[in-house]
Amino acid sequence: MNIEFWPMLVAAVLLGISCGAQSFMVVHRRMAFMGHGASHGMIAGVGLALFLHWPVFPVALLTALIFSIAVGLLPKRDDISSDSAIGILLAAAVAFGLLLSGVHDQMHSHDDCGGGHLEEFLVGSLDQVFLGDVYFLAALALVVVLALVFYWEELLLFLFDPEGARIAGLPVKLLHLGSLSVLAVTIALAMKIAGVLLVGALLVIPGATAGLMSQRASTVVTMSVLMGAFTSLVGAVIAVNYGLSPGPIIVLLLFALFLVARVFAKSQ
Repeated sequence: MNIEFWPMLVAAVLLGISCGAQSFMVVHRRMAFMGHGASHGMIAGVGLALFLHWPVFPVALLTALIFSIAVGLLPKRDDISSDSAIGILLAAAVAFGLLLSGVHDQMHSHDDCGGGHLEEFLVGSLDQVFLGDVYFLAALALVVVLALVFYWEELLLFLFDPEGARIAGLPVKLLHLGSLSVLAVTIALAMKIAGVLLVGALLVIPGATAGLMSQRASTVVTMSVLMGAFTSLVGAVIAVNYGLSPGPIIVLLLFALFLVARVFAKSQ
């Protein structure tokens, strides 16, 4: 394997660590649909960036942040359930992104200077991963892991007893918005590797699988991180060697582990 592929593999592992570490929160706060919604909502950002010939990542990141925070606040302000709020915003965002992407493709159907196509961002491609992405993913993984290490007890209280956390003086609203923001950043950074359509699975399956094998929170998080890192590395290696998109491979590996854990849990 050429040395030029190592940044791609490192990026995949760092992404697996970040997603695995947050998967426990996503599953136990029932944010799975929110993760899928924010990732699909980025289609609007990608379509807008392509249409205006802007850099895709900053626009996609801004879209993911807006979408995540809007979903977190809309149900409380307008008495709309989270699922309904996500569904409404998701439909509008996807339609907007597809429309702009279609117009972009029509405008540049006869030249090669269109700046890319939406399809390139749907399932991920290691060819889009550069050294700068590795630095961003390393910083994200470091922040997430350090937060878990130094604020573990506070985070557990926030996850399982928000009212108790509020009484204890923890800034529950700030923690909620902070967790949504970190989730949005993770989704935006994962876009290049896993793709818009599949990044939500990386945030859900590790935690759900680990939860079948252990009831201890620290063990679940550790197993989620290990599963995320392992499947991301193996998926990236397979993708590099066979010229495939890494996202589908990583998700299928995670799904296989989930099935094994499910069978094992039923046999106990």
